[in-house]
Amino acid sequence: MAMKRKTTMALCIASALTCAFSVALYTGQVRQEANQARNEALSRYGGEQLEVCVASQDIPAGETITSANATTKMWLVDLLPTEAVESFDDVSGKRATSSIVEGEVLSSRHFEGSSLNISVPSGLQAVSVELDQAQAVGGALEAGSIVDVYASGPSETSLLISGAYVASAGNGSGSSSWVTLAVEPSQVEQVIAATQSSTLYLTLPSQTEKEEEDAEEQ
Repeated sequence: MAMKRKTTMALCIASALTCAFSVALYTGQVRQEANQARNEALSRYGGEQLEVCVASQDIPAGETITSANATTKMWLVDLLPTEAVESFDDVSGKRATSSIVEGEVLSSRHFEGSSLNISVPSGLQAVSVELDQAQAVGGALEAGSIVDVYASGPSETSLLISGAYVASAGNGSGSSSWVTLAVEPSQVEQVIAATQSSTLYLTLPSQTEKEEEDAEEQ
């Protein structure tokens, strides 16, 4: 009876050792396959890769980041922009302060100033436009500036809005700038329509001209 118990125990130990060995062998094989796949990827693409957030469609300035317009993808580390966003949770629900094109890696620079509240004067509405810096006074505009808005079409250029209030401004993609204007509700449609059919230009009147105009209005 004692001999039978010893034999049974020996068999159990042997079985456990065999199982442990099989698990270790399988784990090693999986690890080897993973390393092989990684090495093949590195060999194919020539560098380390990292999962980052990428725009799945064009995201204009002011739009909120959601799973509908952004996703995560593996990206070559050497090709990542400065301050690339690695976790979707870090930007989910945030508003982009500059335009992001489809397929572009999201960077924290796309959200600079996004935590700041835009102050819109009572009775006005905010509307954002993206312009080349040459069309937006060299990108030098800031919140509180008062600008005139011109629409330039194929045959003529005309004053669209006089004395528009700049609620906020920032850098866009490349050499562009985005500007949020606070305008009369009736002028919002004009601005949106003009962005589709014309080229907008913002001009910055001199302080003297503005003071003279204010005096005349009084």
